[in-house]
Amino acid sequence: MRAEGARSDLHVAAFVTALGVAGAPGCTASAPEAPRVEVRPTAPPPRPSPDAASDRAATAAPAASGDRAATAAPAASAVAPSPLPAAPPPRRPGAYANLDPDDDLVVGPPDEMAECEAELARAGVTFRRATLAVHVPKRSKVVCGAPQVITYLKGPGNVAYSSPPLLTCGMALALASFERILQDEAKRLLRSPVARVDHLGTYACREIAAYPGWVSEHSYANAIDLARFVLKNGTVIDVLHDFDRGDEPPKRPAGAFLRAVSQRANDEDVFSHVLTPFFDAGHKNHFHLDLARFRSDGTRPAPAELGAP
Repeated sequence: MRAEGARSDLHVAAFVTALGVAGAPGCTASAPEAPRVEVRPTAPPPRPSPDAASDRAATAAPAASGDRAATAAPAASAVAPSPLPAAPPPRRPGAYANLDPDDDLVVGPPDEMAECEAELARAGVTFRRATLAVHVPKRSKVVCGAPQVITYLKGPGNVAYSSPPLLTCGMALALASFERILQDEAKRLLRSPVARVDHLGTYACREIAAYPGWVSEHSYANAIDLARFVLKNGTVIDVLHDFDRGDEPPKRPAGAFLRAVSQRANDEDVFSHVLTPFFDAGHKNHFHLDLARFRSDGTRPAPAELGAP
């Protein structure tokens, strides 16, 4: 997901660099250049063949004097065909983050999953079929909606939600995986399971507030914002009040729980984006989770050279 709030300029630079989107060299002009809005291209740049460098080296190498006659013959038959691309590594169970670097710049709703309902059933998700038409609103260039969505009713962690989330199939599967992390860490750190999660919404047809021209994953119901976790014993863990932004491990159990579940959701590739109060002020009161086509880790303090978020 592209960033959902304001951040320091250095954080923006680091975030954009992670996407592989670089500024073009400037040119001299007599008049000042008008401000521009950077918009992500709709297709990734072409990548060279794995054998391109070795092929160039072979064709550029000078021939020995005894081989001058051989250099006059066509060389096409001597060039071996490029090998087929390696198959992607197997996805770990419960991981739904997009790990393909070739589609980082693709903008649009996620593709349909061929076995969506069967996958949800295997993951222990109770759901209701739903629709969210793909469309472009009036006076807007943002494409919103998704070809395949469901209403999430209950997952394997037996967690209730403040309202049933409307989600893409992939996000529903990822949320089910996240429920297992929630209950693991609640048992380890809090001695009481999570009974309810209060969320701030999933679908909103819009651009990212801090980045005009960049489409929010919320436009596709491909994201969810989590604000509070209510335990079975009645304890409320609130991101705004309980998240510990210090560099050291949190000392309070609530802070340790929030740190653990967010970092596991990122490190175990459950979501493409896990954005917390570490990321920027726009996330001071919630965790943003999504399945964007590119990755960003917002679960850790900014490196010292970048300054505070």
